[in-house]
Amino acid sequence: MRGCIVEFRVLGPLEVDVAGGRLAIGGPRTRAVLALLLLSANRLVRADTLADELWPDLAADRATANLQVRLSELRRTLRTAGEEERLETRPPGYVLRVHDDELDIARFERLVAAGRDALMSGDAGSALEALDEALRLWRGEPLADIEAGGLVSAERARLQEQQLSTLETRVDALLACGRHQETIGELEALTATHPLRERFWQQRLLALYRSGRQAEALRAYRELRSRLVEELGIEPSPQLRELEVRILRQDPSLLVGDRLGRERNASPAPRTRYVDSGGVHIAYQVVGDGEPDILFVPGLMSHVELAWEDPGTAAFYTRLAGIGRLILFDKRDTGLSDRSPGDSPLEQRVEDAQAVMNAASSQRAIVFGYSEGAPMAILLAATHPEKVSALILGSAFARWFPAPDYPCGPGAERVCASMEDIARHRWGEGDTIQWFLPSRAGSSRAREAMGRFERMAISPSTYLRMLRLIREIDVRAALPAIRVPTLVIQRQGDRINPPFYGRYIAERITGARYFEQPGDHSLRFAEGEELDTLLAEIEDFLASLTPAPEPTRALTTIMLAQGLREASGLSHVRAHHGVLRTQTGDRMLATFDAPGEAIRCALVLHDEAPAEGPRLRIGIHTGEINLAGDRIAGPSLLIAEQVASHTQDGQILVSRTVKDLVVGSGIAFTESGSHPITANGERWTLYKVST
Repeated sequence: MRGCIVEFRVLGPLEVDVAGGRLAIGGPRTRAVLALLLLSANRLVRADTLADELWPDLAADRATANLQVRLSELRRTLRTAGEEERLETRPPGYVLRVHDDELDIARFERLVAAGRDALMSGDAGSALEALDEALRLWRGEPLADIEAGGLVSAERARLQEQQLSTLETRVDALLACGRHQETIGELEALTATHPLRERFWQQRLLALYRSGRQAEALRAYRELRSRLVEELGIEPSPQLRELEVRILRQDPSLLVGDRLGRERNASPAPRTRYVDSGGVHIAYQVVGDGEPDILFVPGLMSHVELAWEDPGTAAFYTRLAGIGRLILFDKRDTGLSDRSPGDSPLEQRVEDAQAVMNAASSQRAIVFGYSEGAPMAILLAATHPEKVSALILGSAFARWFPAPDYPCGPGAERVCASMEDIARHRWGEGDTIQWFLPSRAGSSRAREAMGRFERMAISPSTYLRMLRLIREIDVRAALPAIRVPTLVIQRQGDRINPPFYGRYIAERITGARYFEQPGDHSLRFAEGEELDTLLAEIEDFLASLTPAPEPTRALTTIMLAQGLREASGLSHVRAHHGVLRTQTGDRMLATFDAPGEAIRCALVLHDEAPAEGPRLRIGIHTGEINLAGDRIAGPSLLIAEQVASHTQDGQILVSRTVKDLVVGSGIAFTESGSHPITANGERWTLYKVST
């Protein structure tokens, strides 16, 4: 039974009230533990994550011991209020149970959503009431009294961004209510504090013009343009340039209420929604309503709302949305999406992309994979060709680090070492600009904007974890299996993925179109002639597409099990999203969309196998198969049979292709020697799954 109603407040210094009295939490580290648990309320927070965040310089055993002391102190404090049951131990971490009405973040987000819905429905008065109530919950900087580690800093930045976005929406509501005069002073202060936030400038121009101060509105536009050109070397966004033209023409529609409820041209940022993917909420946006659908898979750093503040990015996305309906999302662990409790393998991220497509009612899409998002896009196109009508890969790689048969040079090692150093010592200061956008590295404003994007997009500890996973990503085996039309975009000045990477991909995808142009790694910052050329190439590529026939082949994982005692495999195959192809006697053949699911199914079969009698032997390989009918045939099946033939009693053997595709899954392997596999006697290294 619940005790007294508790009120948790983090939008300012950390406070906890119980029955009207303030709960004394304890020392700084105990308060920091509570803060981290509240920031992930009702979700598992790993013990090692808490320890690393609070004691990064201590050995793991000492950090864990310190954490246990602070958790015990927190439990005692909650026990005094009859609330001890809120803190649950759930290996490998902890969950703090909080009801929506008890946490100010949840109340804030609920009120903001209600205000935005009211504004979109034309009820500006109700919108203003809800937004004002939401903003009154703020008592200062979020968690102002908590010493900031990487996670706290990232969440603090995210919340401050939400506050600014809410202020923008509140001004929209004021303008819709006709209260133009009273917003001018507030907007002057906001544009002074946030000089690169173009939405505040748009609102300031509109408020001035509606107040009969056209000349001041035009001066404000020139002030912003001068700042952008001198400090960033860019022009104002298309939306602001259009607004200036309409003010010069004295467009009468500018005086007829706010346009927000009827069109979004004055505000580039669309609404952010969420979809649940395996217990992790993925943030996504849909821009435009044309055809075809374009699913943009972002790189290592992303933030679907913050990206719209950059005029170049807004122009890039707007131009893409002019080609078709653009679907944007933040991958798990980044931007506005949930953080995962552990490492996330590629196949799980591919499932996230499919969940976003389903939520956006997209049956089939052009998939645009950028940078670290390219391996996801490649795997999606190879394993689910029925969902991908065409593939665009920009600043992409199939494998980042060198291998004996992959001479990409030492560049990746240098880039990764530098990125790791930045994440450990200078995260949030904009130093990644030297790799992502070196052409603007000399601009203090651009570096400042990049630093803010670093803080908002991903925490330093997560960035380090992702760099570790990227070291192992290798989807080269999937390239020949891609049968959809493909465009590979390469930038000549790309310091992260130089031209070798794009050329390698294009050479190994049948019929791929290759386009190389000057520019940095970051495609979304393209502007002027560079952007026009890039979009013209994309438009020409898409215009050349013909209606795609139903796919006849797909990359699939094949599992061969021998030594089964009973016909019990079907239920396990289905439970792991597989298809049972044949089962005769003690032999079973099944296929899976994801190699990790095949291995997990094999592990269940292994655990249930009897200790006596013939021992279970399982071989697994990932390759192309025909999609017609229930039976499969071809080289991939023959390879799977060869892999299975080399298994010994109780073993699960996999090919290197399988091992490479489950990076981040937590599945462990040991080498099992070199064996003849192909028809011409080629020897492959096989790997034994640790059981």
